Amino acid sequence: MTLGKQTKSQTQGFGRRSVTAPAKASAKASERPAPQRQPTVSARPEQRTHDALGQTAKSVGEQVSTSASRGKAYLKACLAGTTAFIAVLFMLTGVDNRVFEAGPMLIVLAVPVLPTLALILYIPTVVLSDVARLLSVPRGWADLAIGFLLGAGLGVGIATTSPDEKSMIMAIATTAGGLMGGFAFWRAQGYPGTSSGTAAALDLTYEKLT
Repeated sequence: MTLGKQTKSQTQGFGRRSVTAPAKASAKASERPAPQRQPTVSARPEQRTHDALGQTAKSVGEQVSTSASRGKAYLKACLAGTTAFIAVLFMLTGVDNRVFEAGPMLIVLAVPVLPTLALILYIPTVVLSDVARLLSVPRGWADLAIGFLLGAGLGVGIATTSPDEKSMIMAIATTAGGLMGGFAFWRAQGYPGTSSGTAAALDLTYEKLT
């Protein structure tokens, strides 16, 4: 009987331990404080802002560099066009022309006139460049055509004011100057749209002509 009671009590005791042990473990687990997650600060917004600013600065820098390069090329084109205009006018009229007899006075008048004319022609130059780009006209042909059109436009304007032989000579000279200016602009840009061999041949031709 005693053994039976002890066995029974041991069995009950074992049973109670087997039931209550997990409860105590769960109670201890519940008493432990839950781990607190540290707030993570994502660097993505700052990185994106930094990248956006970098891209903007790069784009602005490229635009400024391109504008500066075109401005220098346009200045060289104006100088080359003026030189060609004077050379053609000299060949067609000779030294006896009043323009060449004016000498120093011509230089004085050229100081305000040439920069003003260059500024006036800059706007149609940009417009024609955009039109050529929209029509996918290859560079070189587009630059020559723009110079020719601007020079011929000036020549037509001069010829219509006083239709005589001298005006026709001036029109021819301005057209030649515009054509040479377009070529000089293309050359100053590095002959875009051509191979290195073609660019070298064009440089050699330009040096011989000038």
